[in-house]
Amino acid sequence: MHLAEVLEAACDTMAPLGIYPLVFEADSNGAFIVATMHASALRTRSRGPYSPDNLPPEAIAMVERVALLWSVKPEKPEFTVEGGGRWPGLLVLLHASKVTVRFVVPEDAPPVPEPAPNNVGPSGDIKIALRFVAETLRTAAKTLGSEPPMSIRLTHPENPHYESERARLPADFRDFVQPVTPTIELDRSACSGTQLQAHDAAVRSSAYSDQRIEPLGRKGFTTWIGSACVRTAG
Repeated sequence: MHLAEVLEAACDTMAPLGIYPLVFEADSNGAFIVATMHASALRTRSRGPYSPDNLPPEAIAMVERVALLWSVKPEKPEFTVEGGGRWPGLLVLLHASKVTVRFVVPEDAPPVPEPAPNNVGPSGDIKIALRFVAETLRTAAKTLGSEPPMSIRLTHPENPHYESERARLPADFRDFVQPVTPTIELDRSACSGTQLQAHDAAVRSSAYSDQRIEPLGRKGFTTWIGSACVRTAG
């Protein structure tokens, strides 16, 4: 499977499940996502130890939610309830799509500020940015004959303009400004010079009409899609 296909499959997974990715890692072997369980699954709380006769209600509620939202899809997810630790979790594996999602409770989540439930902008921007990267890979493959080898991960560095952006907005809209910047980092360290040049050209040709592509270091770039940043790692 190509990385572009993995990224498209990951976006097609996150959208119907309403996922904001706290962790996102992907390469041609598949995508791994970590997300907080939906609020509807957290109405009844528990703490381990668990057993086959005493499964965490949070995970069971998420199984029911994912199964319902995914019921129109031909691919059937595989569920693994994680109850061996202090906090419960749920692993959802989509074999054909090569996408794995790990749902965790808030206490076990990575320390990433999540958008408010009514603020879907950041998650939408992340998906648009991932599809942009997928398009650059397809475009580069037309020149090279195959995709340039790379991997992707999502980071959340601090938003340096957080306070000034909030100050410019009316009070009712300030919570829509995120204290972190969702950043998609492309590791192109395995690419040859020819592959880097082809991908750089693909980035420029795939950009939207008003999208700025700025140089980053000697061989990198950075660009923005809404609130999400796409840049080369290192």
